[in-house]
Amino acid sequence: METAIVSLICIALIVFGGMTMSQGFLTSVDSTTAGLEEMSNTSGEIMRTELSAQDASWDNGQHMLDVTLRNTGQTKVASLDKWDVIIQYYDDGGGYHVLWLPYTTGNPPGIHEWTVTGIYLDGQPEAFEPNIINPGEDVVMQIQLLSLSKDFTNLVTISTPNGIPASISFEN
Repeated sequence: METAIVSLICIALIVFGGMTMSQGFLTSVDSTTAGLEEMSNTSGEIMRTELSAQDASWDNGQHMLDVTLRNTGQTKVASLDKWDVIIQYYDDGGGYHVLWLPYTTGNPPGIHEWTVTGIYLDGQPEAFEPNIINPGEDVVMQIQLLSLSKDFTNLVTISTPNGIPASISFEN
């Protein structure tokens, strides 16, 4: 009789332990599957996103650089405030600068800041989905710098939050 009670307790512990281990295994499989699905979605979005730099022009009087990018991919691009803008340039004194520039909504932007002056489709201001760059649309960005040397070529690199870059060189 004593062995029967001990046997029942042992069987109950084995069943309880097996169920606990099974639950832990299934939870970890679920979280791994969710992570893989998210990675797959992000990877697909990155593959369908593409920006191409169209133009960069310097206005010496206002110390402004206008950069035009076109969404040549298949997906919309948004969250402009989360974009990275990195500029490499030489000032009038020949000093070399590499700067990450913050986004601002002010127009014109402050020194070493950038803003969007417009989003256009075939030269016309966008009317559908404001502040989202749909495929085929151009975004015009304005960057203010202190000065720019006439003797060097400079570079601006723009990257979206999902890591899609576009670069263009410019001169004074």
